[in-house]
Amino acid sequence: MSGDSFLKVFKSALKIIGFTSILLTVASSSARAAPLKVMTFNVMCDFCGTHEENSRFREKLAGVADTIRRHHPDLISLQEIWSGSDIRSLEKQLGDEYSGIYANGLLLGYADPTLFVRKARFKVLDRDGIWLGPKAPGFSLGWATSFPRRLEWVELVDELDQKKFIFAGTHFDNRSVNKDPSVDLVIEKLRQVSLPVIFAGDTNLKPSYPGYEKMRSAFRDTFFEVKEHPYFSNASVTNADGCNVTKAPSFPECRVDHVLLSNGAPWKVTKWGVDTYRYFGNQAFLSDHRAVIVELESVSSIPIPK
Repeated sequence: MSGDSFLKVFKSALKIIGFTSILLTVASSSARAAPLKVMTFNVMCDFCGTHEENSRFREKLAGVADTIRRHHPDLISLQEIWSGSDIRSLEKQLGDEYSGIYANGLLLGYADPTLFVRKARFKVLDRDGIWLGPKAPGFSLGWATSFPRRLEWVELVDELDQKKFIFAGTHFDNRSVNKDPSVDLVIEKLRQVSLPVIFAGDTNLKPSYPGYEKMRSAFRDTFFEVKEHPYFSNASVTNADGCNVTKAPSFPECRVDHVLLSNGAPWKVTKWGVDTYRYFGNQAFLSDHRAVIVELESVSSIPIPK
């Protein structure tokens, strides 16, 4: 091969290598920046509220499905849905895009909480949960008799960036005698996990509670990692629309629905918002809680907790 021919081949090879390098860099950046949307929503149980204001539960499930479709979250923690049949109905309304994961035993299913995982994005590696009470992980009705409460979790791999992590959800009892020890039990359990954790649920812990301070010392509260907290609404809104004002008279003091990250989890928070859509002729919220929607971005370096 002549010198000129060799030079031409060498230059062509450099171009191919350079182009391939660009593609790999773009692909790598895309993987690192893969957005992840998380929702937590206490939909209010079928025997709570009134049919006149909140409609019947089956009709309300259609509104829950609409809320999910509007935000298109990747991961969802739902509370106060009790039956597997309601979960299957909701899965069907959502076009079977999600797998519902809850305590579904041979004889009894208990769907509070239920984790919804987008099938097209995540591979389920493992799943488990514990009952929140003195017999944990075994069944009990709490430290003082109440509705059964659970911590449910699933180990996932994100097919977009191959990150493995735990997605966990819960619904704490509102009584301090059950809520406070639940905080300690959940922190103890999730601290044993070696993978990053995304935790989402109705904790019944507003920011002024000592239990919330414990949770915040163990996890990153996504609320504080962005400056703005928009409302997603189809009607005029007031500050008090952001959460259940029986907890506190204004937002954000009334917050009890939280999305938390383990310290060192490889995501940064890009958006934190509240869904304040009204249904049934724009007259009422679906629930006495609001859906919280948090957008995360995968990063290569570990964010410093604030």
